[in-house]
Amino acid sequence: MAEVSVLDYGIGNTGSILNMLRKLRVAAEVSSTRASVCAAKRLILPGIGAFDACMEALHRSGLDGCVAEFAASGRPLLGICVGMQMLTLGSEEGDRQGLGLIRAQTRRFAASAGLRIPHMGWDAVRWVMEEHPLAANLRDASRFYFVHSYRVSCESPGDVLAACTYGEEFAAAIARDNIAGVQFHPEKSHRFGLQLLGNFAST
Repeated sequence: MAEVSVLDYGIGNTGSILNMLRKLRVAAEVSSTRASVCAAKRLILPGIGAFDACMEALHRSGLDGCVAEFAASGRPLLGICVGMQMLTLGSEEGDRQGLGLIRAQTRRFAASAGLRIPHMGWDAVRWVMEEHPLAANLRDASRFYFVHSYRVSCESPGDVLAACTYGEEFAAAIARDNIAGVQFHPEKSHRFGLQLLGNFAST
């Protein structure tokens, strides 16, 4: 049985994530049916592009309720990039509601002189919850690859797992109970991304 399932709802870097997990020798699979999501041990929710397009694709797939049920079961759930934003209540980028699994809003970076949007490239993160399983063997010098124009703002500071600064400090990762999200792309972040995905596979 797969240790990690990657949700395929038509949007997301499922292939790249699977390749990274295979490098770690983690048994992984793509899940695109209700039955496979229900049977998953750990679930990754990927996402790229626009928030509304991702939420619409998830709804159209019929798997949005499955993700909510999976989260309620207490099993580990990880959102990546827009997948992390989908865990929130909603986004300024569109009109659709998010999954609402973590009380947060997704907002556009504030306009600032000299600040290029999107925030793109490698950047260091600061681990706020150093004892969280996803942060194991990662230090503040760890660098991850970002591509995003919107950032998550949590209602509770206690839900911020890691922070990054780009004009302003924002949540690079969030977590509450069994649910977590990362704004960066671990599948594009070489050894740091491998470590984080390995940590997730061990939760």
